[in-house]
Amino acid sequence: MAEKKVVSIEDRIPQLKQLRKKKANRRFITYLTLILLLILVIVYLQSPLSHIYSVNVENNRVVDTEEIIELSELSRDQSFWSIDQEAVVEKIENHQEISDVTVNRSWYNQVTISVEEYSRVGYVKSSNLFKPILENGKVLDDTELKVPKGDAPVLYGFSEQEPLTRLTQQLAELDSAVVQLISEIYWEPEDTNKDQIRMFTTDGHEVIASIHNFKDKMKLYPSIAQQVTSDMEGILYIDVGAYFQPYNSNDEVELEASEEE
Repeated sequence: MAEKKVVSIEDRIPQLKQLRKKKANRRFITYLTLILLLILVIVYLQSPLSHIYSVNVENNRVVDTEEIIELSELSRDQSFWSIDQEAVVEKIENHQEISDVTVNRSWYNQVTISVEEYSRVGYVKSSNLFKPILENGKVLDDTELKVPKGDAPVLYGFSEQEPLTRLTQQLAELDSAVVQLISEIYWEPEDTNKDQIRMFTTDGHEVIASIHNFKDKMKLYPSIAQQVTSDMEGILYIDVGAYFQPYNSNDEVELEASEEE
């Protein structure tokens, strides 16, 4: 049987000392690193580097970027880490044209504000000025235009809020190309149909429709209007079925209604 090699304690002492020295060095480096990191964090927090460097606004089409930043009350002398995101969101959502807000931090000193706006779906005339209407039926009383933009129709005669709200919600769901075919909409309720509206289109047609099925019928309008030739003068009905009635006549011309692909 082979003899075991015996190492005396005197021979092992230098190795133990070297191991203890390495452990002590590693511990010292760890503590030093932590202290340096702590100092860097304190210096960063106390310096302008921890302040907001930039505020970026995304997805706004109507509301001005500077107005959104002003509503947020964020400033470049404010600490990046003191931002109350929920409070910022609440402040910006107070704007009547903004429906949703998201606030995100990026890098170490940048803030990004992403907004969703209510669509402007129409204009109402008031004292020779025009006020935009949002998709939720809200009229922007503090925004007055001398001439309405061509992006939405002008609405007349809506003396009640409820039919106006229902119509604007449906306008918001229509394809923009179809909406731009409508120049004017008049609310003309009758005893038999409180939802009746009269429209004038950019392609020269007078149209009778109803609010309750307005969105579905207007999707079919382009294909219906193509069947009315330039020499046909009268009213296009799309409230029940689809037909054309010439002026000063009770005759009705049935039209086919199909949604174009």
